[in-house]
Amino acid sequence: MHKKQLERHIEQDDYFGTLATVLNLARQTLEKDMRGPKKNWHIKLLQSVEEDLMYLQKEYKITKKDGSE
Repeated sequence: MHKKQLERHIEQDDYFGTLATVLNLARQTLEKDMRGPKKNWHIKLLQSVEEDLMYLQKEYKITKKDGSE
């Protein structure tokens, strides 16, 4: 994600939700295309991160630190 896109998502309070959506799409691709013993591990990991991001989206807001760019 480019810096301007990133800042826009943060300003609109949908940064975590956007990341969760991207991970969801990656997980769906894995479910369709990946084979092998680690497939389920990767899928569960992505699901866990998606859930964490949706929790953060619901409960928190990102604020810029003073003096940082």
